[in-house]
Amino acid sequence: MNARNTFFWLAVAAVLLVAILMRQRFGRPPPAGPAKVLPDLKAAAVTSISVHPKGQKPIRAQRTNDTWGLTEPVSCPAQAASIEGLLLTLERLTPAAFITAHERRSSPKGDEEEGFTSPQASLSIQQADSRIFQLEVGARTAPGDQLYLQVVGVAGVYVVDAELLKEIPRTQDDWRDTALVDLRGLAFDHIAVTNRSNALNETKVIELQHNPGNNLWQIVNPPKNARADANRLSSLLQQLESLRVKQFVSDEPKADLEIFGLQVPRLELALARGTNTLALFQFGKSPTNDPALVYARRWGRNSIVTVATNALGGWQDEVNGFRATNIIDLPESIAAIEVYGQDHFSVQQQATNNWRVLPQNLPGDAEACKDLLSGFARLSILETHDAVIDPELPRYGLAPPARRYIFRTAAPSAGATNPAIAEVDFGATNDNRVSVRRTDETAVYAVKLADVQRLPLASYQMRERHIWNYSDDDIIRVTVRHQGKVRQLVHTDKGLLSWAMAPGSTGTIEPRPVGETMHNLAQLTAINWVAHGPKSRARYGFSDNDGQIMLELKNGAKPVVELGGATPADSLYGDVTLDGEPWIFEFPPWLAGLIQTFLLPPP
Repeated sequence: MNARNTFFWLAVAAVLLVAILMRQRFGRPPPAGPAKVLPDLKAAAVTSISVHPKGQKPIRAQRTNDTWGLTEPVSCPAQAASIEGLLLTLERLTPAAFITAHERRSSPKGDEEEGFTSPQASLSIQQADSRIFQLEVGARTAPGDQLYLQVVGVAGVYVVDAELLKEIPRTQDDWRDTALVDLRGLAFDHIAVTNRSNALNETKVIELQHNPGNNLWQIVNPPKNARADANRLSSLLQQLESLRVKQFVSDEPKADLEIFGLQVPRLELALARGTNTLALFQFGKSPTNDPALVYARRWGRNSIVTVATNALGGWQDEVNGFRATNIIDLPESIAAIEVYGQDHFSVQQQATNNWRVLPQNLPGDAEACKDLLSGFARLSILETHDAVIDPELPRYGLAPPARRYIFRTAAPSAGATNPAIAEVDFGATNDNRVSVRRTDETAVYAVKLADVQRLPLASYQMRERHIWNYSDDDIIRVTVRHQGKVRQLVHTDKGLLSWAMAPGSTGTIEPRPVGETMHNLAQLTAINWVAHGPKSRARYGFSDNDGQIMLELKNGAKPVVELGGATPADSLYGDVTLDGEPWIFEFPPWLAGLIQTFLLPPP
């Protein structure tokens, strides 16, 4: 055998030897018994955990009343998700291999090679049943994707996935809660905002108070009794709750607050219940060359941190930035609306989407009620006059008001009166603006005239808009009169194409569009009611020579709708007799177009 072959076979033997040793050490499954590294560990039962990272101070977290907090090296709220994530990983941890004590004795430098002479971290876990688990985290194995792990009291060493290292904290900051506050745990009803960030270095204080009676926030300083913008305030509180610490700067109890601009904070937010302050947040200046951050702290805690500057901008607004921009915020639970307008009436919800107009005892229209509520939602405040006293109300046309709307929720019990949650008065019109006042506030507002004109002020406007409801097959004949001419159409069969001119009527028709027109006339619905009573007919273009459409039904009934003048929306006014009186309404524009084009006699 030559030297080249000898070298080759020696190399093969060496490779096989290494492979055998690696398989014996790492490739074998753990010995018979529990498959988990910590079979008795129950993450949900753990009451405390200590981690001592190499070269760092020990980190200790304790669970109290299902809440995790750090106790060492600093006392503060902890990230529950990170702690419980590590505990669940340890509870489920299974080894890739197990090195017995006998195998370790064959390697005199085993502790050094496995990293246990200077562990990466030491862990101590205590359960409610007083069991304590202690672990030493050693070095990574030669490939790097696994590491050595030793459980105190177990003779041998486990080889586990190196992903475990990602869940073990390296510093206290890894487990510190980065939230500044959890508002769910604070039952506050008072907010005080102290702002010193203006150019003149003035101190401005804005105080808001929650009113449990109407569930609204009010600005109590300054001015008095001004309603706060509920949506904006809710957004600002959500921003505060979602504010996260970017960096933990100092935990020194006697830190120099002047360095951080916290000796006299530029912004303070106090949350209180009555006179008891529950939480106070202070915000100072920005770190050098980083205006995107600002120093902050929570009163009563030593920690000084940095947070994002842009999350605080809304709290630094002037008082008008906190004021409501709309007249009223209505809940979904409105059960009755009382109106003092052309007449006095109320619409009351008797069941879901089933309204009644009282005392007129008319069927109410659900869409009209929805339009009324959405109309109030559109009433944006254009101008505010604060602290208007009663003797000044006539100046705004509010003593007495031109109209009043009272919104009520459901009665607490049968026979009880529906409680009012808001009363809104409308007064004089000036320069396309209308004066408005809530009776529970001292301010008088101005809103757009066009928005007020959309609000109903008469009971007839709230009547059910669906005038009648027949099927196409109920109609056997239609008589149309217009400008002295008459034509009749007969329903010859079923379907849209089964209409024809009656004998004696002249002209031609287009069966399909005529059928579509009849289909919609059979289910006639008003866009809105504009008047009722005989005195209103002339005003809306009704006369004896105007049009009339009479439907003849199989049951002998002959409902009639009269056609009046044109509406501002290029539609037609219609008139039907209900309860013995004329009721004038607007046709849907598309139906008016069909009637004029395909149904009326040609000129």
